[in-house]
Amino acid sequence: MTNLDSSDVSAAASSGDPFLPTQFLVLGDGPVNLPGARFHSNPSHPYAAIVLAGPVDPAALNDVLDQSRDPAAPIADFGGNRGVRRDFIGHALDANSLTAMQQKLAPIWRRLTELPFRARHDERADVVVLRLAYSRDTAIEARFSADTVIEYPLQGRAPGLRRRLENLADLGALRRRHFARAHLCGRCNSARQLAYEACPKCGSADLTEEPIVHHYRCGCQEPESRFIAGRLLICPKCRRELRHFGVDYSKPGSVVQCRACGAANAEPDPQFACLDCAAVTPARVATVTDWYHYDLTTDGMEALQTGTLGRSSAPPAFVAGNTRACSPVEFQLLAAEQLHVAHRSNRPFTVAELGIGDPDVLRNTYGPASVDTALRRMAEVIGAMLSEGEFLAPTPTSILVGLPETTASEAAQVMDRMRLAISNAVPMPIDLVTKVREGDTATEFLRAS
Repeated sequence: MTNLDSSDVSAAASSGDPFLPTQFLVLGDGPVNLPGARFHSNPSHPYAAIVLAGPVDPAALNDVLDQSRDPAAPIADFGGNRGVRRDFIGHALDANSLTAMQQKLAPIWRRLTELPFRARHDERADVVVLRLAYSRDTAIEARFSADTVIEYPLQGRAPGLRRRLENLADLGALRRRHFARAHLCGRCNSARQLAYEACPKCGSADLTEEPIVHHYRCGCQEPESRFIAGRLLICPKCRRELRHFGVDYSKPGSVVQCRACGAANAEPDPQFACLDCAAVTPARVATVTDWYHYDLTTDGMEALQTGTLGRSSAPPAFVAGNTRACSPVEFQLLAAEQLHVAHRSNRPFTVAELGIGDPDVLRNTYGPASVDTALRRMAEVIGAMLSEGEFLAPTPTSILVGLPETTASEAAQVMDRMRLAISNAVPMPIDLVTKVREGDTATEFLRAS
């Protein structure tokens, strides 16, 4: 942990004393003076933890962490801040709270020091997510929040956090555990929805539930309010009085009555009113999003140790010179992003696969090198036919193709043209198998590929 004062580490290690560094960066109300600790307000100087001595703008804290040599440095909050990650929460920064803070953060400091921070610049934010889970020795747990519906306290409220967590799970660095399912606004995609029941006929929420009365003699079944006549029950159909429950009549169930239009319904329609844009979305058409807890995996630990997520793992022979080509892992990330865009814009996105139907037979007949050459040629042919924004990825036995702004039926026609072009360009007799998945179904297709 490069922000940690090395003199603190060596002194603690040589003396056998608890691992309690004493140099801290203070944000909020400026430097603090306490015996046995050194506080400063310069983010470029070494520090073991960030102390929030007062209210702090989350954006300002994020700027400090973005420039930090170890963005997973612990944070102690004494200013009642919300929406930021916090490893220790205190009320007054005094000698007792300082000791309690040091003892609480000691295990984190140990783990950060044992595994120094390293990451490629373009993967820094992703590695930090994994490093926080490792150094705190805990899962990335979701919880309900009054402000954002669902949040991840360990990670704070970083923009695009859920998408980053999902991408890391797709990469195998995190393992999902289901937490909750949220319904999204049909207009703005917000998950801040107020659920209510409405009349299927007029849409009013002014509903009341009342029992159904069944008159045995004439068979009339109506809401109880239609039988009430003063203090009597009079059948609205035959006008006879109902005197004895179980003899003259029964109440076999209930019905929902709309006070606005008078309609009676066995089941009202669930609706969602958006607390952000006020749009109303019927439950039957509302988009749902699953939220998860996440556990660090062995692949995630490997990424922490190497400082890279291994996104550039495609065979160079397939990718070199093909501007549309990427690795299978990169393909999954691009496809996940395109699915997100498609949801927000209500536009189509399709994933297709052109696969070899009998790869083992071909390898036994023509040899592995010839099959690899055929796959490389397939990628070149497909890449030359793709339009702006479309992309592909080779796998050992197929070519995956991402097609934004394309429906499944349109993609099927594109695949037919590609099959014809491949048959003319590849001399080997290949039985090509085509699969096409549009929208949300592409997610399961990708994970199975």
